[in-house]
Amino acid sequence: MFKTNASIIFILFCSVANAFALPKEKNVTISSCNQIYEFVYNKKTNQVEIKEKLNTVYYCNSYREVIPIQEIYNDQVSIDAVDYNYDGKRLNNVKPEYSYYKVKDIFFSDERVCYFPLRLDKKGAVGNVYFEETVKDPKYFNNIFFSEPYRVANKEVTIKIPRWMKVELKEMNFAGYNIAKTIKYDSHNDADIITYTITDLAAHQVEGNSPGPTYTMPHLFVLSRSSSANGTLVTYFNELKDQYGWYHQLTKDIDNNKPILKAKATDITKNSITDIDKIKAVFYWTQKNIHYLAFENGMAGFKPEKADEVLRKNYGDCKGMAHLTKELLCSLGYDARLCWIGTNHIAYDYNTPSLAVDNHMICALIYKGKTYFLDATETNLGFNEYAERIQGRQVLIENGDQYILSRVPATTTAQNLDLEKRQITINGNDIEGNSEHIWKGEEKEYMLNGLNDTKLDKTTEAFNKYLSNGNNDYVIKDLVTSDITDLDKDLKVNYTLLYKNGVSHFGKDYYVDMDQKKELNGWNIDTAERTNDYWFSYKMNISRETELAIPAGYHVSSLPNNLSVQTDNYLFNIQYSKQNDKVLYKKIIAFKNPHLTKAKFQQWNTDIAKLTETYNQQLVLTAQ
Repeated sequence: MFKTNASIIFILFCSVANAFALPKEKNVTISSCNQIYEFVYNKKTNQVEIKEKLNTVYYCNSYREVIPIQEIYNDQVSIDAVDYNYDGKRLNNVKPEYSYYKVKDIFFSDERVCYFPLRLDKKGAVGNVYFEETVKDPKYFNNIFFSEPYRVANKEVTIKIPRWMKVELKEMNFAGYNIAKTIKYDSHNDADIITYTITDLAAHQVEGNSPGPTYTMPHLFVLSRSSSANGTLVTYFNELKDQYGWYHQLTKDIDNNKPILKAKATDITKNSITDIDKIKAVFYWTQKNIHYLAFENGMAGFKPEKADEVLRKNYGDCKGMAHLTKELLCSLGYDARLCWIGTNHIAYDYNTPSLAVDNHMICALIYKGKTYFLDATETNLGFNEYAERIQGRQVLIENGDQYILSRVPATTTAQNLDLEKRQITINGNDIEGNSEHIWKGEEKEYMLNGLNDTKLDKTTEAFNKYLSNGNNDYVIKDLVTSDITDLDKDLKVNYTLLYKNGVSHFGKDYYVDMDQKKELNGWNIDTAERTNDYWFSYKMNISRETELAIPAGYHVSSLPNNLSVQTDNYLFNIQYSKQNDKVLYKKIIAFKNPHLTKAKFQQWNTDIAKLTETYNQQLVLTAQ
């Protein structure tokens, strides 16, 4: 909250404006935006820097509005000047404030924010905001995004690159946007001036389950290769070996307390016999006992903390957890290594060496000629199982002064099985029976993560709520679970069920609904509102099997239709069959590719309609 009087103004204006105004992204337009980036040589520091000048003009389309202006900076980026005005008048009662920038799941970061409220008191009001900034090292200057939270009428982005600076600008996601480009040569400064002019750019929409911004937003991916500003060649990341070399310098001489680590690893594996048992014991111990907290602070954003310090504190970021996993395994004589990787949130890979390519660190274990990847931040995922976010991704494995470039295996839907088998009978208007439920892979991780957030004495209650799908008439008894602490085994539960009034009885007919969960029922995508592709969290693999005993004296008078839908992304399959005195119901919902593009939304909605129609059909049993 703002500490100045501006905070009161900000809150009042937000509450009043939200009652009457258009949504912010429609009530405010950026009428013009000018961004200038220039590579300069700082003789005092003997470093190349990037000087930035950012000027944005906001226009109020309808009702009064308060815009929360914020500009992010950190140890490698400084804010050198700030200016702002309203209809040409200086806002003397508003002062910019500077504080650490808090982000979900980031325990500590050197990210800071300069922020203040910009009031637009009436329709037609104009606010002008100006920043000057410095990026202190080209390695940290990676992206220039064009999109804004508001519609942009006109925007101009200029990059001034002296000929002594070797920079590649990769144009990303330009298709479908009004972007023009010009290049001029400045003979006086021996520099190329590259200008991008953008018109009528829609406001960036934040939507859940979307690809990361590098997949969708028009932007420049800036690759600083080298410089010779003072006659001396300085190489940044011209090739992948340069990036790896920089990483390796940060990690090769970390002064770990090896006796402490060896003692801990020995204790963790004291009951393990085989090598694989010992490796699993270390991996699972780190998963369960080291709390993940993101830590990004200057060089510490890339350099892992000492492994014994992570051990002492019982928490660490991905780098710290990977480093601890590696050192515990190495202390036992295994070949474990650090790995840099970019999750699927990032569109880039190591073909374009840059600090923007990766955002995660894991551990690799090389054992008997096979490489296993260990991500201790995945708290309840088993050994040799991989989360969707890293499957198929390039991974940079340390190898002394060299490196190994590999990929994390991409698994199939079989890894993430969610299987339910039921045997049920009809008793009056109720359904009774027995059920077994099994979860594997990321389905098991999802369930265990939820249970871990539940108090131990509430575990059964949490299971009951999930298994009954929140239906109070679906009563679960005699629940027996597998060992939820054993990640080597599937998560399994067995129970008896009573579904009160689960059957409708009219005259001689029973109307039976064979599926109480109906996953994805009516799950349409609003094609008018949705702007981005839809990415499901992982490759779901839902399997349901129900066996209904036909009551004595009844026969099947109407069997629902089957359903078979198969695309490159997903499979919907429902089958009803009669076998002797039983009706069998089988359903499979599987995602081979969990990334659904906009081009496939219409087909998805058509197929969901078919699925919903099938769900709405009932089995009819008639007295003979």
